[in-house]
Amino acid sequence: MDNKRLFNEIWGNLKLENLGYKILAGAMFLVTVVALILSYYVYSINRVPIVVRVNKTGNAQVLRRTAFSDPAGKGEIYYFTKSFLREMTGFNSFTVRTQIARALNKMSPSYASYMDGYIVRTKYIKNAVKADVDFRLKIKKMEIRNQTAHHVILRVIADIDVISNKTSKIVESYSYMDRLILKRIPRSTDYPFGLEVVNFVETKL
Repeated sequence: MDNKRLFNEIWGNLKLENLGYKILAGAMFLVTVVALILSYYVYSINRVPIVVRVNKTGNAQVLRRTAFSDPAGKGEIYYFTKSFLREMTGFNSFTVRTQIARALNKMSPSYASYMDGYIVRTKYIKNAVKADVDFRLKIKKMEIRNQTAHHVILRVIADIDVISNKTSKIVESYSYMDRLILKRIPRSTDYPFGLEVVNFVETKL
């Protein structure tokens, strides 16, 4: 059977061509809509909020880039300190290397270098891995003892339960008093809290 066209349809090719253009236009429209949605999502999660504050005279002040300009408040100081202590003293033998590395990143470069040398000399990580335990840190009390424009001094009372990873039983329990000195530094993406540890002393009670 011969399937060749037996006649010429004058507008047939044009209709097919227009249909192809319509499909292409629809696809381009969908791609544009998806791109706009993604762009808005990226903008919304990365944009710095604009804060409107009323001053003493009742006038509104628009503050931009507050995430990087305002110093750390009490809540941020406490959160930063808790995170540091859990990484430095409340670790598990399985994750001690990662947690100690994070704690060192929260220190000033000079103090981190000093602590890194101390950790190597005392075989701190090696002994922690060998112990095969989980240090459960419970912070009982935390207070800011003194603070200036450049430093914050804190005192923390904490209990640590040493739990065996093999039996899940408490092997030992300790109580500590920690004294930390934090230095205020400019906020950045690497230091979002605008704080770094410059001294850390732990005393067994």
